[in-house]
Amino acid sequence: MQGTQALLVVSFGTTHKDTLERSIEAIEADLRAAFPQREFRRAFTSGIIRRRIRLRDRVKIDGVVEALEALWLEGYEDVLVQPTHIINGEETARLRSEVRLYSDQFKKLRVGEPLLTQQRDYEQLVEAIVAELPDLGFDGALALMGHGTKHFANPAYAALEYVFHAKGHTNVFVGTVEGYPTIKELIQRLDGQLNARRVFVAPLMVAAGAHVSEDMAGDGPESWKNQLLAHDYQPILIEKGLGEYPLVRELFVRHAKEALERR
Repeated sequence: MQGTQALLVVSFGTTHKDTLERSIEAIEADLRAAFPQREFRRAFTSGIIRRRIRLRDRVKIDGVVEALEALWLEGYEDVLVQPTHIINGEETARLRSEVRLYSDQFKKLRVGEPLLTQQRDYEQLVEAIVAELPDLGFDGALALMGHGTKHFANPAYAALEYVFHAKGHTNVFVGTVEGYPTIKELIQRLDGQLNARRVFVAPLMVAAGAHVSEDMAGDGPESWKNQLLAHDYQPILIEKGLGEYPLVRELFVRHAKEALERR
């Protein structure tokens, strides 16, 4: 073991190798570059994804508890945990609960914030997405597809749309797959944009995995693509996870640095 400091990057995970490389591994690379003195480790919070990868690729990826247990047994004393989650929802709550189990095992154990935590996070995410957008033009709009949750943190999605509009991007709308607002409410708001005919659709998710290929771009009648077509919009799909946006990765790095500054 080199040194006593470690960096544990925690993601929900994905079984899609291509988007894993472009998104999660890209975030991990930027964090590793920001903390070169720390031993890097990865954890996925989704047990289903970890099992699928183990069966398919014969590769074992730890959960949070397994990763922290290994670092403790190897003698690490100072651990920085940075999640790549979007909001402070169920995954983040579970992560913090699991980290607390090891609060007495390490001299220092700190956890960075998810993507959308402070007000300036919302503003920086708006900047990050706008910087990557094509020109929407007179008749264009952007629909962002978030995961959504029954957790009380779900209003973060509506708050993000509010910040887009406050920054002058009134043709950007945010919906979710498993929370509120849904694609139906999003289309209702689109209908209020009298000029909108072309709708760029992009995931508000770190990795463009199964939700993107199925819920956003799938052939089923409930996919966002087909819901928009059914309402006479022209969907233009952008299958690019947030982890591919440089300014989003910068935001995760900032959160990790801020975690180290906290006592």
